[in-house]
Amino acid sequence: MELGSFKISGHSTKREWSVYLFVAKPKKEKDKIKLYVGKVGDNRAGCNPVISRVGNHFSHNKVHSQIRNAIKETVEYDYEYFYCHCGEYKKEDKRRSENCSRINELERELNRVVQNQIENKQNFELLNPYKGNHISKLRNKKRSQLINDEEREVLSKLVETALTTTTVNRQ
Repeated sequence: MELGSFKISGHSTKREWSVYLFVAKPKKEKDKIKLYVGKVGDNRAGCNPVISRVGNHFSHNKVHSQIRNAIKETVEYDYEYFYCHCGEYKKEDKRRSENCSRINELERELNRVVQNQIENKQNFELLNPYKGNHISKLRNKKRSQLINDEEREVLSKLVETALTTTTVNRQ
């Protein structure tokens, strides 16, 4: 038998629109740190807390378990989850609401920030890079207007914190 424990912040149980950066740190120094960008609040059933999404990443249901799908030996990694809440979720919000479009753009922006910050770092791998292929300039412009500079700054800080924490803790 093995004993284990982990802490769960009460903050992570809020039912709010959120984006996150999942960091998988390998136990072997030679392996790359794997990153995954995601969001909560875009499913048909509504918005689950970020802590619920964490658990789903390790589910044996392939639809929900993006981390387990990408990392077969999940026990060979330790994980850290960095997130930010992006606004209150209301039950009356519909799947194609303005908030859903906004959270989708926040996720895309977070993905772009991660890509920019790890571009020349060989020890990181983004598991789900956003490519943005086949999107018109007009559509990109409309999407970019869904979020503001302050939100972009928060996303940059989230990534900077995650990468700094990960690098410091790895040494």
